[in-house]
Amino acid sequence: MTTFTGIPAHVWSTEEKRILVAAARQVPKRWIDDVWTLAVHKDSLDLYERLANNHWVRDRGGRARLIVCGAVLANLDRAIRMLGWVPLADLTCDVVALDRVARVTARRRVRPVAADFARFAALSGRRTKPAPASMATWGRDVAEANEGDGIRVRVLSPSRVRDLPKVGGQISRKATSEASWIAFVVATVTESREQLVRAGVVAQRLLLASTEYGLAGTAFTEPFDAPAVRGALVGIDDVPGFPQAVVVVEEPRKTPAQKGRTR
Repeated sequence: MTTFTGIPAHVWSTEEKRILVAAARQVPKRWIDDVWTLAVHKDSLDLYERLANNHWVRDRGGRARLIVCGAVLANLDRAIRMLGWVPLADLTCDVVALDRVARVTARRRVRPVAADFARFAALSGRRTKPAPASMATWGRDVAEANEGDGIRVRVLSPSRVRDLPKVGGQISRKATSEASWIAFVVATVTESREQLVRAGVVAQRLLLASTEYGLAGTAFTEPFDAPAVRGALVGIDDVPGFPQAVVVVEEPRKTPAQKGRTR
């Protein structure tokens, strides 16, 4: 079989399938659960949104559901690269299977490098890099690296977050007041199905980047659930488009034993 580009598709081995399924399941349970299904085929992976789920009342438009599906795709991308393949994700709508979010294949071999293994390790919560000297500088670099395809990422300090209309207090309460933290606001230029999925990909990448550096990251979609709220925040702090998710990143929280430790 060939991919939609005409390039022969890689046939997944049994062990590769096991690794890919495990990676998909590592999406944080803090996000809404039970909203996606992964179908593993001989030479492809199909990700479906589960239209009948326990969150249809709050998430009738499927916005949060699609964002979570994007997070699954981010994990699959890291696993495929660690296995030494270049992933190809087709996000176009299938008229035969309207609930299919993406089809993922591997088109060619690329030897994984140390960064690929480090990024894959973050799926299981492993830290591989020292904490950044400056959260603000680190945040700007990470945000810039993850923008593209209609997705914009804005880094906000705690004071800027608190000033956001309608959602500032809600977001601030997600972080511990005594910790140093920043917030990434992930926005889309449009609210198309594909853009929402891509927003989830970026939000998950931000979470995994924080894990790599030993930082505590948490993603939230709830502050922007109401369409009126998203519309009112279009263009906040020069971010074009609609806010879809916020990722709060904090310095590692000290245990009681660490708090009492002196050098």
